[in-house]
Amino acid sequence: MQRILLSLGMIVFVGAIAAGATGAFFNDTETSTGNTFAAGDIDLQIDSEQHYNGNSCTLGDHDNNEETADTYAWVGQSAYPVPGTACDGSWTMTDLGPSHKFFNFDDVKPGDEGEDTISIHVGSNPAWMCIDITTTSNDDVNCTEPESSDEGVGVCENSLPSATFDGDLAQNLNFFAWLDDGATPGFQNNGDTGEGDNVWQANELPLFTNVIGPMSDTIGGKTYALADSTTGNGPVPAGLTQYIGLAWCAGTFTAPVPGTLLCDGASMDNKAQTDAAVADITFRVEQSRNNENFRCIPQEA
Repeated sequence: MQRILLSLGMIVFVGAIAAGATGAFFNDTETSTGNTFAAGDIDLQIDSEQHYNGNSCTLGDHDNNEETADTYAWVGQSAYPVPGTACDGSWTMTDLGPSHKFFNFDDVKPGDEGEDTISIHVGSNPAWMCIDITTTSNDDVNCTEPESSDEGVGVCENSLPSATFDGDLAQNLNFFAWLDDGATPGFQNNGDTGEGDNVWQANELPLFTNVIGPMSDTIGGKTYALADSTTGNGPVPAGLTQYIGLAWCAGTFTAPVPGTLLCDGASMDNKAQTDAAVADITFRVEQSRNNENFRCIPQEA
């Protein structure tokens, strides 16, 4: 019996020696550092190239005068707007502000016509894009004798000075807009023939549902989809320049065949003399990722 107890004690003792002699195990450590989420950007910026009766609003030293170098002035063969005179409807890529006006004309006559090629940049993420256009005024400013004769004696005079939206200019300024995206439908910005060339090609998509219409309709409180879930060409791609053309005519504007626009001032009579029309044009974009059903609907006031 005593021999058995001694044997058990030896077993316990040996076990303790084995545990105390254990060395290092194989091991490895891997660390992922600086895990980051960074938000992309959708930063809408716009530039404009303006044309009026075939003349272009162009940046340059137009009069060899250092004080006025690098300013915008009209260049072209048309007598009006007068070549060399200042203009403000063209600018390079920027955020829009009060000084950026696609149209800023104070002497429009029947038969005048013009066009703005508008370049659009959305930032580093593809985005849906809408345009909201609102006519903010269309007013009689003064009453000339020819205007009163065409409107009826007293009509113009009785509307001044308190009446608003009593003018006739917005009804006589007709507009046409299109995606200036070239020979291949959709936004590419990859050298596509005709893309951003200021000219409506026969295959380029008109933006207005009625194709051509007066300012009082086409830009009188309307929302247009450049790219949303209904337009079929997908969102505006990131990092590329997209173009739309916006043309106008003081008078009757027609498109007898695709790719051809004709302006005729004969329909614009003296009712529009001295009148003034003003519009606000708003571009807005919204992310397309995780937003596949987005539609351009009018913004709530």
